[in-house]
Amino acid sequence: MQTTSSRTKMKTINGDSLTPILIFRRLQGKYKFLLESSAQHEGAGRFSFIGANPRKTYKGVGQEIQEISYKTGKTYVHKGELFVLLKRLMPRISNTTQFPFSGGAVGYIGHGGTTMFADEKIGLPDAHFHVYETIIVFDHLTDEVTLIHTNIDAEKQQPDLEVLAQQLLNGDAHDEATYHYHALEKATDESFAAELQAMQTKLNDDITRVVLPKRYVANFQGDAFSLYRQLRKKKPAPYMYYVEFEDHVILGTSPDSLIRVKGERVIATPTEGTYPRGETKSEDLENGRILYGQTDIRNSHAILVSAIQQKLQSVCFRDSVQVIEAMRIERSKQALHLTSRVEGRLLPMLHALDVLAVTIPPFSVTGISQKQVTRYLENGSHMACIFGDALGFIGFNGHLDFALTAQSIVVEHETVHMQSTITMTKYTNVPNVLQQVQEEERGFLQLLVNDGGRN
Repeated sequence: MQTTSSRTKMKTINGDSLTPILIFRRLQGKYKFLLESSAQHEGAGRFSFIGANPRKTYKGVGQEIQEISYKTGKTYVHKGELFVLLKRLMPRISNTTQFPFSGGAVGYIGHGGTTMFADEKIGLPDAHFHVYETIIVFDHLTDEVTLIHTNIDAEKQQPDLEVLAQQLLNGDAHDEATYHYHALEKATDESFAAELQAMQTKLNDDITRVVLPKRYVANFQGDAFSLYRQLRKKKPAPYMYYVEFEDHVILGTSPDSLIRVKGERVIATPTEGTYPRGETKSEDLENGRILYGQTDIRNSHAILVSAIQQKLQSVCFRDSVQVIEAMRIERSKQALHLTSRVEGRLLPMLHALDVLAVTIPPFSVTGISQKQVTRYLENGSHMACIFGDALGFIGFNGHLDFALTAQSIVVEHETVHMQSTITMTKYTNVPNVLQQVQEEERGFLQLLVNDGGRN
């Protein structure tokens, strides 16, 4: 047994016979989560995080947060602005370890949290977090598995981490499950093209950029974790996540980090502009040159980076906000991405959640109104969604790491929802956007095809 503080205990075991998937399947409990990355051995991608049985849950809608305590079995209601409440309610405990995350809150937050969509009936809370005292860390570099428990209450009895270790090493993994899906609901390309053209006419020097969702829906029966395993196999990405909530599951992969805060260091990596990978090294390099050379993409990317700089200057020392890397080509398994890196130093009186609050992307980065956007989104807007939101963790130690959920899948009851995002600027080529939408739709159908299931 290792101890990092009077309230944090750790136990490390040899994990060469384990994988994050096997650990997840053997782990017993409710509201399980898995955070992992395809960029293994690189920075935060070196670790996968798994957990179950949270100590409490925060569910925020509008100007209210419900705090559900699994220790007392009671629900407490807190009134006020969402981020102010979250800063007050999130436990803060010094539990310094070598890991990016060693316990805390896992979940998502969206537009309601920034007061834009608090009156929208979109099905899911504006903020939803589970707080985990015990988590499991898989180190892909050393094949070690570390069990970490941090007491929120100093006097609470510590759990037996040896029992948990034996469960992971020798426990019974549930039988492989599968799923089935039914007909996909499609929106007409004609009406969607008209919406895009109409929205583009609204863009000018004051309203420069708007992000729109395209939604895909199918009936779904079976095991959501099997769908996640299909997704991570077909669309691996630097951010991959599966989180269970009371009446829905959110799963997805994302190439886009929204924001990271580690101590006073704030890191944003805005990503805009993608292009397919080449089949050979020379073709891949050529495709990178094509991506980098597209003027409309570079202009749109520059608008995004400028907006991120302005946002960080509101929470960081202004002269500390710098573009460390500009328009660099990054390669995922399936695509090339145009990415920049912006860093700043957090103002000492602020919380990491203040950074998250200003960086969650609204539908428009620079001022288009809610009513203007939703008028173009009424068709199909009844479905559950977490479009444009961010999912990640808030550590007990104040560290924070969130990814964009633009291509997440929500499994709610017997329906599966998927959304992609379309970025519109005055430089956007609408026919190219429609081609992107069609490719996303085909990709969604292909994703749902499971070797163990039938359509």
